[in-house]
Amino acid sequence: MSTIESLMVTEMISATPDESVQAVAERMARNRIGAVLVLDGDRLAGIFSERDLLTRVIGAHRDLAATRVGDVATGDVVTIDAAQPVRSVVETFRARRVRHLPVVRGGRPVGILSTRDFLAFVVEGLEGFVEKARYDQELATGTDPYDHIGGSYGR
Repeated sequence: MSTIESLMVTEMISATPDESVQAVAERMARNRIGAVLVLDGDRLAGIFSERDLLTRVIGAHRDLAATRVGDVATGDVVTIDAAQPVRSVVETFRARRVRHLPVVRGGRPVGILSTRDFLAFVVEGLEGFVEKARYDQELATGTDPYDHIGGSYGR
């Protein structure tokens, strides 16, 4: 059984609560990510996402340079344990209506999982399944799909 740890991003881009929204948003843009974990030491204090930027900063006409990310980040963070089965990710994304899940081990953040990461994992698995099914089907008809020369290995 695959666990969440096998598909999460472990290179966490994080922020401290005292950083300006402008600095954090620039870091998010540079790293092409949609959310950062807000860490107070090694404790998860919140998550700051593109949605937070739009609704709590830009939509509220706040000054990006003067607003602390800790003041506008989502504080009630939905997390998931690294040892949970992959199936629980879908249930959590759907039930809690989030697009980014901080992954924790022993209550401490160890990574982050986005819906994009999860979708890539599912697509990769599906492609592998389809390729194996096609290969097995061709073998059942007596054809080796990887024998492009036509020698059939002595048959």
